Amino acid sequence: MTSDDAQSIGFAPFNRVPTLPVDIPDGGFTLSAKTSEGLRVTFYFGPYRTGGPPRFIDIQFHDAGMTVPDGGGAPAPVFDLLTIAEKGRHPYDSRQSAISDKPSIAVLLLDRPDNPA
Repeated sequence: MTSDDAQSIGFAPFNRVPTLPVDIPDGGFTLSAKTSEGLRVTFYFGPYRTGGPPRFIDIQFHDAGMTVPDGGGAPAPVFDLLTIAEKGRHPYDSRQSAISDKPSIAVLLLDRPDNPA
């Protein structure tokens, strides 16, 4: 649907391109996406308590071709990530980082003043 249509039913618009609105259930939920080139990314919507509403999103890109050992020694995919802040600044940019310093998971915290952790 259009971003305007998505916004009209309560979803946030972004970049004004076609939008796929998804209601995320409580509990824990993974949204898996794949591009036309086969590049895969997952978004895990995690609660702080069993059955609770999502309070964070773990984001992982699975096809960058680089890995590092995770906490248990298994290979974890790493990827490049940058953040965009005020006036287009990039306060974090992993592209020049050593592989061991690149993220394997990006975590977005769903905190707000009226929604304490």
